[in-house]
Amino acid sequence: PPVKEVPTPCRPGAATNIIFGLALGYKSVVLPVFILAGIIFGSHRLAGMYGISLAALGMLATLATCLSIDVYGPVCDNA
Repeated sequence: PPVKEVPTPCRPGAATNIIFGLALGYKSVVLPVFILAGIIFGSHRLAGMYGISLAALGMLATLATCLSIDVYGPVCDNA
């Protein structure tokens, strides 16, 4: 696992710890970026700019649920 690689680069100092942590975090978003790029490419191939707008609208449809879950978390923690 990537977490076991963390202590070795962190020995020289805090700066390498920050840089390695950012690099490790960026690794986790590679697959979702490629998936989104594939969705956008496929929707453009199937329906042009209209397909891209429908794909964006479908992705935005879950925004209200995600925001309400994010807001409700701290409320539950403090109750």
